[in-house]
Amino acid sequence: VTLQIGTGVLKPLLDKALFPAPYPSRYRLGLQNLVWLPTDSKIKIPCTFFKQPNATHLLLYCHGNASDLGTIYYETQGLSNFLNMHVVAMEYCGYGLYNGKPSEKQINEDLAQVYKFLTNVVKVPPERIVLFGRSLGTGPTCRLASKLCRQKVDVGGLVLQSPFTSILDAAQSFSSAARFVMEEAWPNAIEIKHVTCPVLFVHGKKDKVIPHVMSTRLYRACPSKQKRLLISEDATHNCFHIVHDIVKPLVDFLKDIEEAKASYSLPMKLELPSSVSVGFNVHSFSFSKSPSVPSPKKTSRNNSSGSRNNNNDTDNADGDEEDKKLQGSVPVPRRTSMRLCATTVAL
Repeated sequence: VTLQIGTGVLKPLLDKALFPAPYPSRYRLGLQNLVWLPTDSKIKIPCTFFKQPNATHLLLYCHGNASDLGTIYYETQGLSNFLNMHVVAMEYCGYGLYNGKPSEKQINEDLAQVYKFLTNVVKVPPERIVLFGRSLGTGPTCRLASKLCRQKVDVGGLVLQSPFTSILDAAQSFSSAARFVMEEAWPNAIEIKHVTCPVLFVHGKKDKVIPHVMSTRLYRACPSKQKRLLISEDATHNCFHIVHDIVKPLVDFLKDIEEAKASYSLPMKLELPSSVSVGFNVHSFSFSKSPSVPSPKKTSRNNSSGSRNNNNDTDNADGDEEDKKLQGSVPVPRRTSMRLCATTVAL
């Protein structure tokens, strides 16, 4: 019998451990490619939007728990450039410029709203959308894919980088005592059993946060007829090579998708409607400005060869623009480094 006491006085502490949002935010209102997508509840969700003139698919990206849109800015920009894909990265409630309290329910609802907006308003065909989740982001992403597949929606594909079988399983890999203080969240091992769209699992063999065996278990439980599993020998949880560990596997994955249906190889132009506000045009929204919100920082480039650096304390958002004033300062995107390392060892 498992005794869970996470709903009592410990819950605020557990929530803080599960959702350690960077503070202060790693981006500001003037961030290039920042858009605010409207929802049914009138809340506007901050997202970054990168588009390519000849893209055939759109990547809907959910980040890890110790990141925000600023932290992953150059990673998502690089994915868009390398893969020639439109990329929309969604912010989590309580992260970055999105005020509120993060929770499993709210993040799930927000992702569903962003997906609904892209398909119903922007008119992106579901079969052209590839859902991408990294670490914590694999939870809401896997759930949405599972829901769509159960509804017989022909979603383009699902990519899970460093996924867990469940939050509780991941916590218990650190300590067996986790079952006494934590509630279950994002049971990917259950959701994946309903996923029939093409799936790519990517994991680092040296991952000490989420064991790579969890990807193997999910791969085996997934009923999809188009599934791939890549275990990178050198990648850790927070340090991976964007080309060898992500881009090349994704290129092969997308090639399989396009070969399945010839129409998927046709370019898909994408324009956001006037209801979407861009950059500074957020004064009418319910989000408050933070006077001390730094701009995104760029990945360290000490290793020009693009090889991995296993120092997990390397900040993938190091830059020189923290002292710029908010008003009139618009960060300019810079080229993404081949090597990406996260700042915090977390889900």
